[in-house]
Amino acid sequence: MISNDSFDLFGLPRQYKIDLAALEQKWKIISAQVHPDRFASASSAEKRVAVEWSARVNEAYRVLKDPIKRAEYLCMLAGIDMGDRQQSAMNVEFLENQMFWREALEDTRNNHQIDDLHLLQASVAEASKTYEITIGDSLDRQQWQKAATQLREWMFVQKFAQEITHALRALRDQDRHIS
Repeated sequence: MISNDSFDLFGLPRQYKIDLAALEQKWKIISAQVHPDRFASASSAEKRVAVEWSARVNEAYRVLKDPIKRAEYLCMLAGIDMGDRQQSAMNVEFLENQMFWREALEDTRNNHQIDDLHLLQASVAEASKTYEITIGDSLDRQQWQKAATQLREWMFVQKFAQEITHALRALRDQDRHIS
């Protein structure tokens, strides 16, 4: 029987900081064991179970491999609903920083400043790295509420990083069309 707990499934401790190489190695081993091709001559019920197991193993791997999804999963295991709007208040410093970043993004878009956009991208990437470290520490210390608040902020930062990437693409596309 495959465990419902993704950490148990791969024999990993239930914590944020995990050995990603060990995760991948265990995923390959378990995936090979439950792969539907191994059940080609089995009954239709066994084939269906193999497909379900394979999907479960792949989903667990996808969640644990991704830092944000792993953090969300740990919060969920601790009983924290990341979608709960009542718990999503963010601190003033974070909100002020977001306003500064948004204004900087608009300025770079409006003034076609690709170099400044790269600087903003680097700043956001550095903030993201800091969030990953602090959230990992909070989760591994079982400071669930603190981790959840930080995670909500980190998710916003990651989404903003994607906006910057899109803005860079758009400016580069404009440059190509102008040239």
